[in-house]
Amino acid sequence: MESITSIEMYVADRNAEWLGVPRLVLMENAGAAVARNVLRKFPTAKRILVVCGTGDNGGDGYVAARHLHAAGRTVRVIALGEPREELARINYQAVTRLWGVEVKAAQSPLELLALQDWFMWAEVIVDAVLGTGIRGVLREPHATAIELMNISPAPKVAVDVPSGLDPDTGEVRDKAVRAALTVTFHKAKRGLLSPGAQRYVGELVVEPIGIPPEAELVVGPGDFAYLNFTRRADSKKGDHGRVLVIGGSLEYSGAPVYVALAALRAGVDLAVIAAPEPAAYAAKAISPDIIAIPLEGPRLSTKHVDKLASLAERFNVVAMGPGLGVEEETQEAVRELFRRLAGKRAMVIDADALKALRGVRASGAVVYTPHAGEFKALTGAEPPQSLSERMAVVREQAAALGGVILLKGRYDVISDGVRVKVNMTGTPAMTVGGTGDVLTGLVAAFLTKTSDPLEAAAVAAFVNGLAGEDAAAELGFHITASDLIERLPRVIRRYAFESIR
Repeated sequence: MESITSIEMYVADRNAEWLGVPRLVLMENAGAAVARNVLRKFPTAKRILVVCGTGDNGGDGYVAARHLHAAGRTVRVIALGEPREELARINYQAVTRLWGVEVKAAQSPLELLALQDWFMWAEVIVDAVLGTGIRGVLREPHATAIELMNISPAPKVAVDVPSGLDPDTGEVRDKAVRAALTVTFHKAKRGLLSPGAQRYVGELVVEPIGIPPEAELVVGPGDFAYLNFTRRADSKKGDHGRVLVIGGSLEYSGAPVYVALAALRAGVDLAVIAAPEPAAYAAKAISPDIIAIPLEGPRLSTKHVDKLASLAERFNVVAMGPGLGVEEETQEAVRELFRRLAGKRAMVIDADALKALRGVRASGAVVYTPHAGEFKALTGAEPPQSLSERMAVVREQAAALGGVILLKGRYDVISDGVRVKVNMTGTPAMTVGGTGDVLTGLVAAFLTKTSDPLEAAAVAAFVNGLAGEDAAAELGFHITASDLIERLPRVIRRYAFESIR
């Protein structure tokens, strides 16, 4: 049976809404599916108790209660507190308006114990307490609710996951509902299929609720769940990421500046440019926010490798390539640096550095960010025009390289050789020079906020495209890369903190 992790399900749920399927519709479909399966499994049961938590799982339970009431069953609902999620609150209010459904709140063990007779009254109990929302040791009133459900002789129907069971591992750290039937949604949660989970899961039914397959493929707001933007009150400089940018040359000084400024705007504490002298001095003049370390001479060469390798030890991520040029000594320096840093530091490889690394296999967290021409230079493969064929080629080449490829285009294709994501944000106005350097800075910044390089690259493409759309909406096609950088904090703020669960 095809399975999914709890975070993958969270992402698909949020991204379905991004694609136009409202989460309220998904909740309605989920609750209706639970009610339908209760009626199928227990057709003669007349008295049904629904126990609802404060999250989305509780929202599914309220919908199920409404549908069971409409089917002629006598329904009682215990609410373990005011719903904390807006969609659950909507469905809670809908149930409280029904004359024929008795709803009581029980926010403490004592209040639950006062309703013990309800658990004994029921012929079926619907468990809508936690679902995939379990985090660590059970708290009250959840623990008491689970105990009272298990004490009751009535068969239990679990909504999505039996409360108390880890949805990813199938472990029960404390206690869990012993269900006769578990109705899960979209795909089976991985923990439901573990050998030890069977005695809690009972019969397992997987119900589609309207999440399109594209919700697992297209990058959307849900993908922010893979990144950690939280900050402790006692944080100090450097705790939230240090990025070293190796780029620039006599001819090109702006590219590494865009990378560094984008990384700073995306939330890293330090972005340092190591560049040949002309580019380093230009960077210092452009912005006081940037620290630039000059490298002797007009271009990167092998004589700089020892210094850069030592410097990189102080950083979480190294972004290499923008503005370096393609002179042979520079290319050899890139190859030597890559060999020394691979597996020791997360890296983003872009622009001229891509041309130096054809046939060099990566180790550790490495993200390559080519456009179509650079993709061919890096891999030897021509990216097809067809999106499905392009996805297949990018996945094949990412597997061969041992890293993540973010192939830029009308639709960005991102793969780690196994998974594939597609980003649909962006605008033709972004053909202006420098927008790719902004993307490189975003990837570098997000690599400091997740252990998943594919998701760092995917969210970076998403944010970069949205910043471009935002700039173009205001300025038309007359935008610059600097216009994207100004808008990065607003785009990130719009989605990042909604993902903290």
